[in-house]
Amino acid sequence: MTKRALSMMLPAVLSLGIVLSGCSSDAGSTDNAAAPGAPGDKVAGEITVWGHPYVGDDKKEQLKAFWNDTIAAFKQKYPEVKVNYEEIPWKNREQKILTALAAGSGPDVFYQLPDQIPQFAGNNALEPLDAFAKDIHTDDFSKGALAGATYQGKLYALPILQEVQTLIYNPDVIKSIGEDPAKLPTTWDEFDRWAEKAKAKGYYARNFEGGAGCCNATLYPLLWQSGGNVTDDGGGIILNNDKGVQMFEYVKKMYDNGWIPKDSISNDNQFPEFLSGKMLAVWGQGSTLATLKAQKKPYVIGPPLKKEKQASFGTVGMFVVSKTSKNKAAAVEFAKFLTNTDTAKAFNKLTGYLPVRKSAGDIYNDDQDMKEFMKYADLTIPGISHPAARGFMPKIQAEIGAMLEGKKTPKQAADAAAEALKLDAKK
Repeated sequence: MTKRALSMMLPAVLSLGIVLSGCSSDAGSTDNAAAPGAPGDKVAGEITVWGHPYVGDDKKEQLKAFWNDTIAAFKQKYPEVKVNYEEIPWKNREQKILTALAAGSGPDVFYQLPDQIPQFAGNNALEPLDAFAKDIHTDDFSKGALAGATYQGKLYALPILQEVQTLIYNPDVIKSIGEDPAKLPTTWDEFDRWAEKAKAKGYYARNFEGGAGCCNATLYPLLWQSGGNVTDDGGGIILNNDKGVQMFEYVKKMYDNGWIPKDSISNDNQFPEFLSGKMLAVWGQGSTLATLKAQKKPYVIGPPLKKEKQASFGTVGMFVVSKTSKNKAAAVEFAKFLTNTDTAKAFNKLTGYLPVRKSAGDIYNDDQDMKEFMKYADLTIPGISHPAARGFMPKIQAEIGAMLEGKKTPKQAADAAAEALKLDAKK
C-alpha cells in the first residue's frame, strides 16, 4: 500500500474508531489519567490479537498450541481478561488490518515490521508505549530491535523476533582460490581481493540482485557499510551524498569486474548459482542455511563487512497496540506478556527466528549456526525509517538497473534516485 493511500485511510480509520469506542480525541494519551488504557487502569475485559502463520505447515499445530498455552498463562495472571486470537494470512495483511480498524472491528494487538511503524505511527494509528514501559526492560532488547520499534523518539512496538542477514560462503570455493575458510573477509578491501581470485578461477564473487531484488538484501547493507544512508535523522534524502555515490560506484565496480552475474539487472534470485558451486558467497539468513542443509551443501557464515562501518540488515517482528483499542490496558499487558523472556524463548525456538532479548539468547546454546548469527544481532539495521520507505525501493532499483546497463554514471544514478525519493516523500 502506498504512503498516499495510508495517509488518506488512516485518519478516517482513527476518526471512526474514536467514535465507535466512545473516546475523546486524546484517548490513550499519557497525560490523560482518565483515558482508557492509561497506566494504572484495571486490566480486565476482552481483546483481539492478530498474528500470522510464522511457521510452515509441518509446525502448524505446534504454533496453535503455543498461542493456546500463551493465552492460558496470561489468563492465570489476568483472570478478568478474555483474549481472542486470530491468524490472518501474510498476503494483503496491511489492507485487512486497515479495513478492520475502519469498521471498528480491528485487533487491539497486531504484528508489524519496522518500515510499517513510521506509516502507522505517523498517522496516529498506534498507541505509544513509553508510559507503560517501566517493567518492559527495553535495555534487554538488541539495538537493532529497539531501533525498529521506535519512531521519532517514542516506543510504539514490542519486538519478539529478528533475523540477521550476512554473506554465507562456499568453503570449497574458498579453498580453490587458496584462502582459508577459518579466516573470512571482514572488510571491503579483503573481500575485493577474494573476489578477484574467485573471478580468475571462473567463479562469481557473490550475488547481487540490485535491479530487481529487495534493497534490504542488496543495496542498503553496502550503503550502511560505506557510512551512508537513504535519509538523515530528520527524514531528508541523502542517498546521493559522497557516501551514497561511493556505494553506487562500488556496485558498478562489482558488475564491470564480473564479480556479480550479468543478470544482476533483472534477476531477483541468483541463489541457484551458489547452489551449483559457481559462486563464492551468497547473501542469506537462517532460511538460507535450511536449504543448504537440506541439499547437503557445505557453507560457512561470514561476518558483516565493513568499509567505514560494520553493519547489516535484519528485519524485526513486533507487536503493537491500536490507538483505537477499547481496552488498551489489557492490550498493552498482553503485548508485554507475549514479548517477555520466557514467552519469546518458546516462540523463537518454535519459529526458528533469533530472540530480540539478550536474556533469551541461551535457547541456541547448542546451535553453532544460530549462535554465529546472534553475534551480529547488534550490527543489524532493520531498514529505512521513513513513512515512504516502502515506495523508495522501486525507484532505487530502476536507477541501479540503468547504471548497470551503462545508461547512467554512478553519480547520475544516485542523483536521479535521490530526486525520485524526494518526490515520493512529498506525496
